[in-house]
Amino acid sequence: MKKKFKIYSLLSLISYFLIFSSNVFSEEKCSLYFQKLKSDYSKYKPEIDPVYEFNDLGFELALDWNYETEEWIYYQDEKGYFTVGRITDHNLVGQITIGDKIISANDLDLRKQNLDNYDLPFSDIFDDGEKVDLVLKGKEKEYILSLKKFKRDLIEPFFDVYIKSLVLDEPSKKIEARIVVNAAHILTDDDQMYELAKEILWFDEEDEIKNRDTRGCYYKVEDWDDAYFANPAVGFSFANLHSSNNDTLKSEIYLKPYTELIEWHKENNWENELYIEYTEDGVHNFNMDFKYQNFPFDKQKIVIRFINGYDMNDGILGVSDYSKKELNFFQENNQISGWKIVDSQITYNTIQNPNYIYPQSTVDIELFVERESGYYLYKVILPIIIILVVCWSSVWIVPKELESKLTITIVCLLSLIAYNFVIDSELPKLEYLTIIDWIVLASYFYAALPNILGIYFFNLYKSNDHAKLKKYEVIAKKYGLFSYLLFVFLIIILNVSLNAENASAMFSWMS
Repeated sequence: MKKKFKIYSLLSLISYFLIFSSNVFSEEKCSLYFQKLKSDYSKYKPEIDPVYEFNDLGFELALDWNYETEEWIYYQDEKGYFTVGRITDHNLVGQITIGDKIISANDLDLRKQNLDNYDLPFSDIFDDGEKVDLVLKGKEKEYILSLKKFKRDLIEPFFDVYIKSLVLDEPSKKIEARIVVNAAHILTDDDQMYELAKEILWFDEEDEIKNRDTRGCYYKVEDWDDAYFANPAVGFSFANLHSSNNDTLKSEIYLKPYTELIEWHKENNWENELYIEYTEDGVHNFNMDFKYQNFPFDKQKIVIRFINGYDMNDGILGVSDYSKKELNFFQENNQISGWKIVDSQITYNTIQNPNYIYPQSTVDIELFVERESGYYLYKVILPIIIILVVCWSSVWIVPKELESKLTITIVCLLSLIAYNFVIDSELPKLEYLTIIDWIVLASYFYAALPNILGIYFFNLYKSNDHAKLKKYEVIAKKYGLFSYLLFVFLIIILNVSLNAENASAMFSWMS
């Protein structure tokens, strides 16, 4: 047994040594590649961001996700009209609005042009330099805009963002989200940095074909930035960011050359290119403007906005299919405590920083969540109604038993006050009343009313005014509790009608 143990130990030691040696060798190669870049900026130009040619009218058509084919298609409204999507020319910001309908372009009905996001993009139906007269329709009126198809170079990193977890902190009007951000530059095989990667990070010819692979390198972001190398995520920021948890924040630069000479690279659609990726994983807190008018039957829109580090004169921001696929996965497989994710989407926008000359492009990750209102329905509203039923049962007690009537109504009123404290702990201090606030206020009134009626009926009894006493007792017994239930129903209808966009599906039909 001892011999066997020694043989296994020796084999483990050899295996560990080979792996360790291989890692050390790879690190040496990666370090050599990094130093070579630093030694000759004029040749390799590692500080310059790659640019891509744009040839369009200054904007793209809005996209919609096709869940069957899992790809982006052009969005069309109920009448088939296309709409304005991402703006790619800063001069159009303020002239055109994302979401405006395109009625025609040079008298062409775009609905009849068989446009396809991949095979026949919108810009391809026009010639280079062609002037295009657009008829568009905004929220208020139609307008005409004359544009020209033109070429320009812009920085557009291969950008993706993934939400891994989400927690709503309602009393402080904030959310906490764990977010992974990927931003990459892809350099073609005619770039000097790719040529250098072929010299240093290439595969070994003696390896079996199926085992061949190029070397990937990991670098610290601090080292990469200190060397003034182009960072794909330079300057990007979050809107409405409250704070970031630096203890959870991790980031790195990953660099790897790909080649069609390696079969599995080619099979996974990698061409002859150098991939430089920035990855960041961390927990962040964002300020949110929640709308609580319909609480607890409310729907909220959570927006996490990413702002490009460049202004639109130099570069724009866009996401790939991976972001939408990951967002769909999060929607289907992750639950937010107390909420249900009913929809999600990715939209583009622009923002004007007062310290920038030109606007910046943004990517918005939007989640639509509905409150799981069963807790409030069954544990708050229903008990309140039961308390009111008990309270109004006092009108069936004979008028002379005033003490019994008052005991019931006062106990009910105190019970309602206790429920008010339960609700207050769930929400921030608001300057307006929610549905539940209106219900509680109405319940206070209807809990106090039997108390007042009890005293009034007692006085009628004492004064021997039996006709009036009988009349009002009948009215109280017949309409008292019914009017309360009707009033609660009207409260819900009125609030939902005034704030339909924030009403959950349970009551949104009322609007």
